[in-house]
Amino acid sequence: MSGTTETAGPVTADAAPDRHVAFFTPAPDFGGAQRVTVNIANSLASRGHDVDLVAGDLEGEFVSLIGDAVDTVELRVPEVPAAGILAAVPRLVSYLDERRPDVLFASRTHTNLAAVAAGRLTDADVHVAVTEHSPFTHLPTRKDRLTAAIAARVYPYADDVIGVSEGVAGTVVEHTGLDPAGTTVLNNPVDIEAIRSGAEEPADHEWLHDPELEPIVAVGRLKESKDFGTLLRAFATVHERRPATRLVIVGKGTARDRLEGLAEELGVADSVAFTGYTDNPYAYMARSAVFAMPSKVEGLPTVLIEALVCGCSIVSTDCQYGPREILEDGRYGRLTPVGDAERMADSICDALADPTPPERCHERARHFSMTAGADRYESYIHAVAGD
Repeated sequence: MSGTTETAGPVTADAAPDRHVAFFTPAPDFGGAQRVTVNIANSLASRGHDVDLVAGDLEGEFVSLIGDAVDTVELRVPEVPAAGILAAVPRLVSYLDERRPDVLFASRTHTNLAAVAAGRLTDADVHVAVTEHSPFTHLPTRKDRLTAAIAARVYPYADDVIGVSEGVAGTVVEHTGLDPAGTTVLNNPVDIEAIRSGAEEPADHEWLHDPELEPIVAVGRLKESKDFGTLLRAFATVHERRPATRLVIVGKGTARDRLEGLAEELGVADSVAFTGYTDNPYAYMARSAVFAMPSKVEGLPTVLIEALVCGCSIVSTDCQYGPREILEDGRYGRLTPVGDAERMADSICDALADPTPPERCHERARHFSMTAGADRYESYIHAVAGD
């Protein structure tokens, strides 16, 4: 990984082989949006662009994945009660004034607000593009609703609002009053070669290497919106029908204790494993008999795209938004209603009996390759930077 800095000198034309692009994140921590940010930054840097990853704090699971060609800038955000990442605005303004990137990308609503504010305060001529990974229709907490209300007032001052799917972009327009012309859709890309390489590594669980078992694998943060409770209830039914099945849930989160308790209540605790976080979930995915995603809400779930790369038979909820777009109305995986454990159980059993051919999954995954995604981002950058 390249060295981190709190400040940086101006970039000359000779030092910028193509375009100077910055990605702003609170920290490269666990989560799909953060992984996507690192992937895109690495890909653009490998194409010769001058790429900065600007972090409030340079810590988290994905720090080790940042490529050597990406310059990292740590703002060291001061702790200000109730301000969060907004406390980074003065230092982000200083960074923009000094480094003067052509484009500043940000993602996640509260980070986007800081980016828009800094873009208005800087003297640099920088195109500020904020990215929404989740729909504005899912606002479960008062804090979420307040942040979205502020975004509705602030987003019109961004140069562009990017949605990771058509559905997400539509909710932004609906809830902020933005002109649709002021939004862009850029699907999240994944590093197919890195995923395939990870898939070939051994998985650290004995169930995945036992030919007598049928492992069902799920990957994600253990929180309410991911709805692993519905998956556990579905698995209890599946396990009764097919005793050789096992459920492996990969991820960490605050709901783990509750989910382990639910597995006990359902009588399947001995057939369910919670592995915690791993930086290589692909070894688990590639050895699954079925990959399941029970989410209540998504934007464009990267984990489904990764499962396609791994050639998985997929069962996903038909949540808003993303799964139906990724799986093309069920052509590349089975879709079930949100929160319906019985329908999910039926679909998992169908997938076990009639798996999706891996070649079909690989065909769809190519649309989300880093090459295709970097092409889309590169075209966007050149367009907004004035080429």
